[in-house]
Amino acid sequence: MRILLLLSASFLAIYQVHAYSAATCPSNIPEFSREDCYPSGGASESSCISKGCLWCETADYSNPNQYPWCFYDTSATTQTPSGECTDCSCQNKRDCYPEAGSSQSGCLARGCLWCESNIQGEPWCFHSDNTATAATGATQSPGECTTCSCSNKIDCYPEPGSSEQGCASRGCLWCPSGIQGEPWCITSNGVTAPPGTGGGGGVCPTDIPESNRIDCWPGGGASAGGCVDSGCIWCESNTPDTPWCFFNTTDLPEGIPDEERINCIPEGGFSPNECEARGCVFASAGSQAAPMCYFPDTYGYQMVGSPVSTATGFEITLARVSAGSLYGNDAENLLLTIDYDTDYRIHWKFTDIANSDRFEVPLTINGASGTKSINTLYDFAYTNNPVFSFQIVRKSSGAVLWDTSLGGLTFSDQFLQIATRVPEGMTVYGFGETEHETLKHKFDWSAWGMYSRDQPPAGVGNLYSVHPFYVAIEQDASSHGVLLLNSAAQDITFTPAPGLLYRTIGGVLDFYMFFGPEPKAVIEQYNEAIGKPFFPPYWSLGFQLCRYGYGSLKIVQETVQRMDSYGIPLDVQYGDIDYMDEQRDFTYDHTTYAGLPEYVKELQAGGKHYVIILDPCLTADDPPGAYPPYERGVAADAYVKNADGTDALGKVWPPGNSVFPDYSSPSAQAWWTDECKRFHDVISFDGLWIDMNEPANFVTGSVTGCNDNTINYPPYHPLIWGDTLADKSMCPDAQHFMGSHYDTHSLYGWSEAYATYNAAYQSTNKRPFVVSRSTFPGSGTWAAHWLGDNNSGWSDLKNSVIGMLEFNFFGIPYIGADICGFNGNVNEDLCERWMELGSFYPYARNHNGIGYAEQDPASFGDTFAARAKYNLETRYTLLPYLYTLFYEAATKGSGVVRPLSFEFPTDAATHTIDEQFMWGSGLLFSPVLYEGLSSVDAYFPDARWYDYYNGVEVGVRQGEMSVPAPLGTIPIHVRGGSILPTQDPAVNTVLSRNNPFGLIIALDDSGNANGELFWDDGDTMETIENGDYALFRFSVSNGQLTTALINPNNIINSMVMGSLRIFGVTSNPSTLYVNGMPKPFSFSNGVIEVDGINEVMSASFNVQW
Repeated sequence: MRILLLLSASFLAIYQVHAYSAATCPSNIPEFSREDCYPSGGASESSCISKGCLWCETADYSNPNQYPWCFYDTSATTQTPSGECTDCSCQNKRDCYPEAGSSQSGCLARGCLWCESNIQGEPWCFHSDNTATAATGATQSPGECTTCSCSNKIDCYPEPGSSEQGCASRGCLWCPSGIQGEPWCITSNGVTAPPGTGGGGGVCPTDIPESNRIDCWPGGGASAGGCVDSGCIWCESNTPDTPWCFFNTTDLPEGIPDEERINCIPEGGFSPNECEARGCVFASAGSQAAPMCYFPDTYGYQMVGSPVSTATGFEITLARVSAGSLYGNDAENLLLTIDYDTDYRIHWKFTDIANSDRFEVPLTINGASGTKSINTLYDFAYTNNPVFSFQIVRKSSGAVLWDTSLGGLTFSDQFLQIATRVPEGMTVYGFGETEHETLKHKFDWSAWGMYSRDQPPAGVGNLYSVHPFYVAIEQDASSHGVLLLNSAAQDITFTPAPGLLYRTIGGVLDFYMFFGPEPKAVIEQYNEAIGKPFFPPYWSLGFQLCRYGYGSLKIVQETVQRMDSYGIPLDVQYGDIDYMDEQRDFTYDHTTYAGLPEYVKELQAGGKHYVIILDPCLTADDPPGAYPPYERGVAADAYVKNADGTDALGKVWPPGNSVFPDYSSPSAQAWWTDECKRFHDVISFDGLWIDMNEPANFVTGSVTGCNDNTINYPPYHPLIWGDTLADKSMCPDAQHFMGSHYDTHSLYGWSEAYATYNAAYQSTNKRPFVVSRSTFPGSGTWAAHWLGDNNSGWSDLKNSVIGMLEFNFFGIPYIGADICGFNGNVNEDLCERWMELGSFYPYARNHNGIGYAEQDPASFGDTFAARAKYNLETRYTLLPYLYTLFYEAATKGSGVVRPLSFEFPTDAATHTIDEQFMWGSGLLFSPVLYEGLSSVDAYFPDARWYDYYNGVEVGVRQGEMSVPAPLGTIPIHVRGGSILPTQDPAVNTVLSRNNPFGLIIALDDSGNANGELFWDDGDTMETIENGDYALFRFSVSNGQLTTALINPNNIINSMVMGSLRIFGVTSNPSTLYVNGMPKPFSFSNGVIEVDGINEVMSASFNVQW
């Protein structure tokens, strides 16, 4: 760990010298002569510098892939000849660790250079100019080696993981060699196996067959001494891939069933002696995934005395009874507080009695009654034998939803753990942000880390946001949800018990359970607690366009003109960081973006809107007076501090070192608002996009590294990416107004969203629109989210549906992925399918990265443009329905996008469906998510379903059906019983809002249907709170539509009903009346269509047929 810190510091010193813009690049190598240091692609500033190369942007910023930005600085480096390497730019690298198991520490131990590389076959560990490769001496007889010049070398360490120390422990010679296949650890003259270890010249003390050996040192690098010290057996073997250090399974007890175990060595390792020292049990396991070292049933805490009643529930005092400890500093006495918040919500929290100052998330939890609820949906039960555990039971079914008798309860200073059994057959969704390949989790020892990170979607990696919340569907179709309100680095493991194992390294164990019992009700109860989602301005539901690397205002203008020429709807154009002056917040480039303020006003005059990006990092290195926003921040004491009270410095996009605003500080919030208002006077933006707020950092921790302490390097590292907590971010001991970065890291984006929401309102005097990359429970009150820097790949297309659904669970229904992908050049078919799906993300934005081909829907030609226009016009037609769903989200906490299981929880077949989704309860989408398909196998639950496009009823109920889906088409179906408000589309929402409305009426089995329409001016703040809106409620029965105006408002005077489509009509009616007057209509295949109604909408609006 300390070696990594030293290396980081040395790299930082290089970094400060070798990361440059095109104008400041110190190299005299012409751009066209640069030798790419990362020919396989994927270079970043930090990875380039860590490789010893030079990072200089190119002069032609609009085409960064023309010449490499990361290249060998041959003009500044005098390379020693013939393999004598002094730094990472060495051209003739000789492998210093040719055997398997090389590591940074092992490489340094050999006196060699460690330089990571993406070049196939290039060694990461190679000889420096002063590394000895062999000792000299007399030529030896065959097999009689006394020096490294021996001609007949016999491998003394044939298994992986040899090291100089391990070799010496066997009494062998360590001779690094550059010859392919030659051993580095060789048997010297007269060497026998280490005493008592067996193998070689000794006797193995066990008769365990080699084929049955279980590796006691799976990471490699075992030595005889270390093996025996850990309580394992050392026996050499000539059989490849056979471990020499293995468990004495003949003496191991059978132990409890695998699925009941909680790992007592969570940091990894298999030491029986360490297991015993921790007070745990070491036993054989039937599965390699199951822990061999696990907690006994006597580990944990016992209740002291009896529960004490409180106004809202009761309290239990617990005393620690375990002798062993995992990482020390265990809390000896805990207070468990149980609050019966409401009839449908219970709250329990473990705190350390001796340390009341432990960090707790400063999120206000709403909705508690203030007294102990009586008519609860749940019971709380506990036992104190052999240790304390508790159960939470649903009264209606008797189902035990939580049962902590699984054991392992731990509460120490930097390691907290609790495990629970959950019911058999329970479906669990949630926990994020991670790219999950399925919506439903598997109880198979899979584990997920949560710690906000600048990390593009990739496998099991923890991504930008942290949401320790899950929602579950029980066997009887009842549903519940659970929140762990904790912001420290943490992980969750799904055990086969089935069970859930929570681990975190800070704060307290603070849980809330929501009892539904319907899935939709769980989400509403959760959002009531953490804060209901913000109500978006109407224009933000239109199509949006962005690109990192337009390079100039001229390209932006040409792109928008191209969209307009095809008549493709477009409401929002973005400015990514290339609009700025060298990536400085609150500036714009007066050369490449000259005229931007005037162009923004031109866009707005034409009905479009403009959103700018802001990053939470300001350069600290400009000359005095050159960058006023930074200096005003200094005066406001607005920045995050080091442990010593100085401003924490990192490296992000702006030139030089960067400071990070402390958005939890009231003075920083006021400064941020002021800067946004000042910049709005320059560029009249409509919304703010806040990126890089995990917070991201291009150096590890800070430009000077991180202090050597247990805050920066805790004893347990959760299952998150990066070797340290500071990886790609700040040092954990940095200080914020609300606490240390150790505790508040994952709250950084949350606090910025709050500050930016207020700043946006103060700047625009309109309903704020804020999009944040990093989020936490409660962020949805102020901000939208997108799924990050995805790839232009089919798997990213598919997984975006899961991400969209999960964020609707997390209280952030305004969600979408970058349409067509951010990273990589997208192919046309994929982009077309993505436009089909993305047209129905709540957040519909096409966005891609710098250096990749244009992918806006007007860039592929006439056919693509026509198809994109068709799908977007379908979206715009449905915007009144989508807007009404967001009204329900803002007022009730409802999800906007839902899995089928939320609408049909009693249908078990829906529980695993994650390639279809619904808008509210009325619309079903079945996108094509795989290459080369022209149809979709769609599932239709038990209801009447109608094709959205032609109104024809689907002939399947509670079954699957192949639905045609040629390019340009996304299958959409309307659920019987729904009434969907619509509006004629236009090229933007400013225009479409003036068009006539319509209704799609889809009859259920009884010939009934219901629906609502919410309408206001679209962007004024607090129209709901002030009652400045109209709410229509439509109902159909017995061939008659009636209207109730729930909230009358003058806005209805401009609302005109233009058309009706009625699905599921059993026979052709003879007449149809609108407001008592006959109207012409058409009838075909059970569908009535009426156009040209032209009636002002009011409470008296009615239709009969």
